[in-house]
Amino acid sequence: IMKILLTLFVLLFSTTAYGWCSPPSPPIYKPIKPSVPWCVNEWNNTHTCDDWEISSYNNSINNYNYEVQSYIMDLQNYLDAARNYANCEIDSLN
Repeated sequence: IMKILLTLFVLLFSTTAYGWCSPPSPPIYKPIKPSVPWCVNEWNNTHTCDDWEISSYNNSINNYNYEVQSYIMDLQNYLDAARNYANCEIDSLN
């Protein structure tokens, strides 16, 4: 009985059993780098910002860096899913 159930499970949930492959979806959200505060002079590398504004900008940069890392992981997962999709399509031709 266990063998029959296992065979049914494989047949029902195998993407190649029916020749149906699901294409992956790319990540939707790409992080947007925060803009430099108006009080920063990038040309001279100086600023007239108060501590709160600098701290807020630094927090924004930290959040952006975290979002970038998350986006990179999403892209890697998308790449893996695309590879699996391509292999599924190839297998369905056989």
